[in-house]
Amino acid sequence: MTSSSPAVSRHPGWWVPNALTISRICIIPFLIAGIIGFGNGTDSIFANGYLLFFLIFYAMASDFFDGFLARRWKLVSGFGRMIDPIADKLLVAGCLIAFCIAVNGEWVIVVPAIAIIFRDILVSGSREHAALSGRAMPPTNLAKWKTSFEFVSIVVLLFWIMGRNYLEIDDAIPFIKAHAKLVGVVLLWISAAMSVWTGQLYVRAALKD
Repeated sequence: MTSSSPAVSRHPGWWVPNALTISRICIIPFLIAGIIGFGNGTDSIFANGYLLFFLIFYAMASDFFDGFLARRWKLVSGFGRMIDPIADKLLVAGCLIAFCIAVNGEWVIVVPAIAIIFRDILVSGSREHAALSGRAMPPTNLAKWKTSFEFVSIVVLLFWIMGRNYLEIDDAIPFIKAHAKLVGVVLLWISAAMSVWTGQLYVRAALKD
């Protein structure tokens, strides 16, 4: 006689967290096109301020809710743990590269952008090395703060890029352009410093015997 155990029922929204993460990856090309479009003063559907801000805030909201729902509904999976940081890195790298193009290689943006992108590639390799040794390297709290700083700096720089395309018909436009660039660049450099610091921690941890 054989006995069968009852099937384990899944939460009806089991697909939502991963769908949010994948959707975040899918909007990245539109964000890149929009940033470059505003940087070049191109009049297109991608260079639409309302659409661009909707996309960037959707990206940040989905980054929060995919993890929140997965933990709340106990749906944490290996695929989710893998794809979520990849989505974040693709989003940040895509936006930073777009900003570098939009500002024609201005060094105050290019230098921290290179540091952040190189760090993310190096950390991905370090995690792969650790995984081959049977060790997991989950994101640290400092690394999560670093990602938050990156997202905020992207939003602030977006205000600046968009402000450059508008005539200075009132006092708000030049104020936004002047201060948004300063704040965005400062946040980007802070993000780069945190990236370098956390990056070397990951590498050192991965190389431990």
